[in-house]
Amino acid sequence: MKPYTNLLALLLGIAITSSPVAREVRSIDIADTSVDVRIYAAKGNVLLLGFPCDEGKSVAEEQTAQNLAEDGIEVWMPDLLTAYMLPDVKSSLDKIPAETVAALIDVARKTGKRVYLIASGPDTEVILRGAAYWEQQNRTELAGAVLMFPRLFKTEPVPGQVPEYIDVVGHTRLPLVVLEGERTPNRWTLNQLTTALAKGGSNVHAKLIPSVRGDFFRREDASSAEEMATLQLDGLIKASLFYLGSTKQ
Repeated sequence: MKPYTNLLALLLGIAITSSPVAREVRSIDIADTSVDVRIYAAKGNVLLLGFPCDEGKSVAEEQTAQNLAEDGIEVWMPDLLTAYMLPDVKSSLDKIPAETVAALIDVARKTGKRVYLIASGPDTEVILRGAAYWEQQNRTELAGAVLMFPRLFKTEPVPGQVPEYIDVVGHTRLPLVVLEGERTPNRWTLNQLTTALAKGGSNVHAKLIPSVRGDFFRREDASSAEEMATLQLDGLIKASLFYLGSTKQ
């Protein structure tokens, strides 16, 4: 496990532009519900699915989606909580059916683009469950997923003991990039997490982001380093997609 080399230099080389990108809100009917998906269309052959969707609150995510679209990476942000009338709390995650996530993957793949999944914090459980279900139903493998600051413990970890993870960990085979903040205690269990994730056949890249805490882009008390990393969140994601092989044409 190694942190990105000269990370800030890499990110500062990626320009952030302010020109607007057209955003479409598409309603996709899936089984027993209808899911509103914010779509930042792009002409490239990569589609990123699974950004958290909290309309009106996700300022950093919205700006990042726009920046990625301007750089040719299409972004879909499905509002799964509203689709199932669930509150924005961790206990709601178990109520989001894996079948719904898999159905969204199917719709995204029909664009003909390479589909990558992304989520942060506890939300990473949702895309892992969806990916595992999708893989059980399909022979074609997904392009990969980016897990930002994943919180996948089954119980609170005990110092000195191997952490216990939720059941879906180790039951997917898609390539994974795991991003963790250098300033979070979870960095010390990163090796155990990557080992657990790889048990299902996934090729896992684990990367530390220097000088930040987990979910740094949502923090009201962000440090200057975290503010800088937030401004360059699209660069972090593009670097992660590079590790997953998305730059190969």
